[in-house]
Amino acid sequence: MTDDTAHGARLYAHFLGDQRDDWPGDLTLAHRIERRVPNVGLIARNQRKFVMRAVRALADYGIRQFLDIGSGLAHSPNVHEVAQAADPACRVIYVDQDAVITANQEASFAVDERVRHLTADVRDPDGIVQAPLVREFLDFDEPVGLLLASVFLFVPDDADPAGIIKRLVSALPSGSYVAFSQGTYDYDDDRRPVYHLTRMYAEGGVIVTPRDKAAIAGFLDGAGLAILAPGIVATNRWRSEDLQPGAEADSCIHAALAYKR
Repeated sequence: MTDDTAHGARLYAHFLGDQRDDWPGDLTLAHRIERRVPNVGLIARNQRKFVMRAVRALADYGIRQFLDIGSGLAHSPNVHEVAQAADPACRVIYVDQDAVITANQEASFAVDERVRHLTADVRDPDGIVQAPLVREFLDFDEPVGLLLASVFLFVPDDADPAGIIKRLVSALPSGSYVAFSQGTYDYDDDRRPVYHLTRMYAEGGVIVTPRDKAAIAGFLDGAGLAILAPGIVATNRWRSEDLQPGAEADSCIHAALAYKR
């Protein structure tokens, strides 16, 4: 990876407002995207808020161990901070395919013994669920909260995302939950933000695959999961604490929470 190459996780961090470590390739593309899609920061923040609300919900359901695949760079509040606010005993494993990102996470949370980090690719689900670190740190006799937040946006159809999700879920005990989000064209308005994001990401070397609600429902149903209320909705409409959550075009991402019976 060179300084001139854009990176999905770093772009996401930039749009969240964390611009301390912008690389030239990220910064060039980020500025182009912000000019073309001026609400991209809001889209990113709505995604992040969904993840934090989902973690709080899982902690309220009694989940005390979390597996966050495609975790990306460290942001605060992060998954373990929200979970541990509910119960300090909560444990989290952050998984990312990029060793640099894993190192960033480790440096950020080095003092927390309830947090672990794994460099692994979601396209190799067995490499995650069978990893010694995962097997030793998580108790698979107890429910797990699996977070798949926008990671499948970066998994193309020919990599069999449905099969990957089914394999990940099959490793979880009954009573586990899956928080899932995925970029979509379904909420594009006349500004066509996701159309422009997809095209411009590709120009920067970052290939993404938006999917519609039917495809996401197929992923979750096919893995044997029951989708909980309010169903598959825009991130800013998922159990929003805001009475005026804003337009779905300010989300552009489907969100869902599902349960393994």
